Amino acid sequence: MIPVEDNVAWHEVSLSSALAAIFRGKLCDTLLQNRSVIAFDKDKVIYEIGDKNHTFFFIRRGFVKLGTITEDGHEIIYDIRKDGDVVGELCVCEYPRRDRAVAIEQTEVIPVAYAEILGTLQKNPDLLRGLVEVFCGSLSDACDQIEMLAVDDTVRRLVKVLLKLAAKLGRPSGKGVELATYMTQEEISQVVIARRERVSTALNFLRRRGMVQYARDGHLVLNVKMLENYLA
Repeated sequence: MIPVEDNVAWHEVSLSSALAAIFRGKLCDTLLQNRSVIAFDKDKVIYEIGDKNHTFFFIRRGFVKLGTITEDGHEIIYDIRKDGDVVGELCVCEYPRRDRAVAIEQTEVIPVAYAEILGTLQKNPDLLRGLVEVFCGSLSDACDQIEMLAVDDTVRRLVKVLLKLAAKLGRPSGKGVELATYMTQEEISQVVIARRERVSTALNFLRRRGMVQYARDGHLVLNVKMLENYLA
């Protein structure tokens, strides 16, 4: 049986990713003209659980982890966002906020009130149609995520998370793909939703088989092909 907090977490991951996908491209270009930028240092909170503002934060530069804190004090990371992405979109569904956003490194964001975003959507039928399509796709993603928690062991869950991060944050590095931001083992375990000790053991397993390496600056370098083959 899937632990309740895991099930809820993956539901939030799916919903958050679906909403974030809408606010890119044309809509982003329309909303962000002539707006002020706010800078956040590494580990600074952009918004916190319980905040009551209905504001989206468009990332201009840097990396942000999006997640929550469970009742027993454990942090769960829903997603890692980078420049061009948005955080804070769950304020559409939750009031006050149930999630939090923290800068992983020096980050710049542009805040936009939800009321302004809603007004723009109402004036653009194409964007509204895209919203419906994204939500339909999110239902399929949610099924995949729940299946992963129900069926996969820690190593397979870790591999799937690493491949997702490679697709989103990866950059070429020799024959591998390097994650563009540094993530600690604790942060990776919060994405996998497993204890750090288990994720550390799984990472060592993958490293011994040449699927994962560490760059000199501590960034993970992934052999995407070998990771994909492991899941085959």
